[in-house]
Amino acid sequence: MDRNFNEYAQEIIKYIAETFPNLYFRGNDDLKIIKRWYYLAIPETFIMKCVTEMEGDSPKTLRELGKKIENLFKIQKKKEREKINKLYKSPLSAAERLQYLYDILQGILLSLPVDNVLILEKLKDISELDGDLIEEALEGFEDDFFAFFIKYLPEKEEILKEAAAKLERYRFYWDEKIYKITYKALVKKMLRERYEIPEFTIVVID
Repeated sequence: MDRNFNEYAQEIIKYIAETFPNLYFRGNDDLKIIKRWYYLAIPETFIMKCVTEMEGDSPKTLRELGKKIENLFKIQKKKEREKINKLYKSPLSAAERLQYLYDILQGILLSLPVDNVLILEKLKDISELDGDLIEEALEGFEDDFFAFFIKYLPEKEEILKEAAAKLERYRFYWDEKIYKITYKALVKKMLRERYEIPEFTIVVID
């Protein structure tokens, strides 16, 4: 997200106060809701659009408004997914593909019980790099993303146990280093297939 939190919050709070004069902000608890929107990378333009559409049916609390905004955002990301997947695989510039990768991964993370998707902001830093540096940076980001993803995944233990079971027959005669590398690669492969996580490095192919 390009704007800092203070700028983001001030604009949104001002707009909500003007649209819903009877909806009062009650200190840090309500501010946490705005901060959650920021960490989920919900654009202020989307929030304002939703607020405008709710003008005739004002929510009673900011918490109620927060839930509605998040649900509407998740629905929109789900609707966009198929179109974005196709665009991601089309012959576009690396910068454009990185933006589509951001959109795809944001939609995937929003389906998990996470409060923060700002790890994806690293993709914007990567888009400013040149040539082979993008590929190298994406490899590091991929490791960070999968570590973050598995950390918050409700099915984490199920995935890890299934991967271990598939490699059980090799456990005692493979070198420990080879086993760990293979195990990590298998877990990543299973996550890709189950949650439709795309390959990252193809974004640099023009």
